[in-house]
Amino acid sequence: MKNKLQHLFSGLAIIIFIFFAFGSGDSDSSSTTEHSKFLAYNYAEDFIEQRLKSPSTAEFPGVSEKDRHITDLGGGEYQINSWVDSQNGFGAMIRTNWSCKIIFIDGKVKAENIVIE
Repeated sequence: MKNKLQHLFSGLAIIIFIFFAFGSGDSDSSSTTEHSKFLAYNYAEDFIEQRLKSPSTAEFPGVSEKDRHITDLGGGEYQINSWVDSQNGFGAMIRTNWSCKIIFIDGKVKAENIVIE
């Protein structure tokens, strides 16, 4: 259930991003950059979740903490260094550090340098 809610919120974040980036008529680039940062984090979560032993148990940081884990590299590129709590192969909850670079290019999203420690 929690996983479904996370995907619902990720989908809503994408819709909100699209509205603000293309539909609002607001040319405030700092606002668009802020939304892009969180969109990048949401994509990163999806890439990391796919690589976990038990993705349905994944718990990522809250919104206020996520902001500190995102570095805007410019040109539609974001470096994300964060953590996830999830069950390992024995069912124990463990915290795992991870990082990746998210790149928005030509209407697509690319993940590079995915590291899960």
